[in-house]
Amino acid sequence: MIRKIASRQQAKEAQRETEERFRLMVENSHDIMTIRNADGKVRYMSPSVNRVLGYTQEQLVGSIGLELVHPEDRPAVESSLSEFWKNPGARDSIQYRAKHANGTWVSLEVVAYNLLEHPAVRGVVLNGRDISQRKREDAGKDQMIAELQQTIANVKTLTGVLAICASCKKIQEGDCWRQIEAYIRDRSQVEFSHTMCPECSALWYPEHDRN
Repeated sequence: MIRKIASRQQAKEAQRETEERFRLMVENSHDIMTIRNADGKVRYMSPSVNRVLGYTQEQLVGSIGLELVHPEDRPAVESSLSEFWKNPGARDSIQYRAKHANGTWVSLEVVAYNLLEHPAVRGVVLNGRDISQRKREDAGKDQMIAELQQTIANVKTLTGVLAICASCKKIQEGDCWRQIEAYIRDRSQVEFSHTMCPECSALWYPEHDRN
């Protein structure tokens, strides 16, 4: 009997320690952990919601919180949640923008676990991570790629035979003759800096060349 009592006490102590470790892990995580009931209302919200979105736990517990979702993202979020709630045991993820308490928008990546039929949980567990910096970096890369593609599209390759004046070096374009600099500038991403080669310098400015 004494051994059984001691064994139960050890099991309770081990469970308490496990729960304490889990609590510390959740409360000190940078991610937002949320548990929602079957009706979609927030049952639990980790303290990190204050660091990420600026709200207190008390402000969000008991709410559904869809009013915080960006209007452009809300239809997709509502549709995904509606389908996800119908599939116990499912796992899914979604990205959307949520409104910070200061009025700005935070990009979140949320991974959801449907544990509505799990006897110890009876809810949907969501883990939300702030990916705003990653989104900004991706947007910067996309802009660079778009600008590079536009630059490449604007470059025209010179092919074929060009009629060029043997004296003034103008290029014939249809019935007109154009300066070679203007002709090439219109067909490439270059600018010209005029100078003089040593041969021309000696021909036109012999005194300067001797000095």
